[in-house]
Amino acid sequence: MFRFSCSVAAVALVLPACLVASGELDVDEAASASTREARSKAVERDEALDAVCAEAAGPSRREQVCHRWHCEGRAARARARWSGDPARCVAGDVDEEAGARALVLVNLHRFLADVPPVAAEEAWTRAAQECALVAHANRALSHTPTPDWRCWSETAAIASSVGLLANRSAPPAIGAFFEDPGNETTMVHRRWLLSEALTRLSVGTTDRYSCVVVAGLGLGEEEEPGRAGSSATPAGGAEHDGVDAAPRGWAAWPPPGPVPIDVFTAERLDEAGWTVQSEDDDLDRATASVTLSGRPLAVRVTHLAPLHGSRSAIRIVPDGWTTEAGRVYDVRVDGPREIAFAIEPIDCP
Repeated sequence: MFRFSCSVAAVALVLPACLVASGELDVDEAASASTREARSKAVERDEALDAVCAEAAGPSRREQVCHRWHCEGRAARARARWSGDPARCVAGDVDEEAGARALVLVNLHRFLADVPPVAAEEAWTRAAQECALVAHANRALSHTPTPDWRCWSETAAIASSVGLLANRSAPPAIGAFFEDPGNETTMVHRRWLLSEALTRLSVGTTDRYSCVVVAGLGLGEEEEPGRAGSSATPAGGAEHDGVDAAPRGWAAWPPPGPVPIDVFTAERLDEAGWTVQSEDDDLDRATASVTLSGRPLAVRVTHLAPLHGSRSAIRIVPDGWTTEAGRVYDVRVDGPREIAFAIEPIDCP
């Protein structure tokens, strides 16, 4: 289950309002025979990709998208290791490799969405790990855990209020945040991780639960979340071309331009919904449409709750059709300004 609520005052563009709930994720049970077979095939696939990933990506956007999706997307497959002990309320050390892989996945998604990468914030790491411990020890998620929860601490409670929580370890939780099951009225986790205002985060994880802290309020900082300098550098591939440019003011998922069709299947985007979010514009009365070769496609449009990772956002759900590779889907959002872009799902060889 994801839950996102807060115990601190809402901050425009980044901090959400309180009491945002989302659905229960599938419990990560012991691997079945079919799962083990799939993992074996994944190992074989990784070995085949090693040679490809040792080479630089080609110059085109399409080549860069496929190269990074194949090579960096592998980071999602392995669960974190954990040295902690919930029986003794020992948070343990963060699996640094798992945390780094999770950051790579976040920045892979941000690269596809053409927003700048974020960095790891070491100052929040211990708080993120205590947050993950509380979730693990209680086998439950809450952004407002109370002192009667096992392994509760004030630091864990604060981190829970400014973190994204999942009942699976990092890095596999990252894809679930972008799918955002059960959050159809907010899509809050996706919006946080695609926010142009976000510049840093910290990952805490056990082998079954994770907590991604995205704000420092209450953790020794008073400034608006994500805007101060970071103690680490962004992880995951090449620098964003527009890092020093003025923010575009909006982000979309699925994003403009070439995007692997695997994203749609892995994150169930046609069922979970496409989203367009804005840091600047009020989309509460915006209209949205999708066309294919000039032909309007049926969609269901929802105006999402404001101030949940972005100022505003809308959700677009395909109605009676599914996204196909090799097509070009034109999206248009008419609000305070026109937001128009083309999504190009592609089969990555």
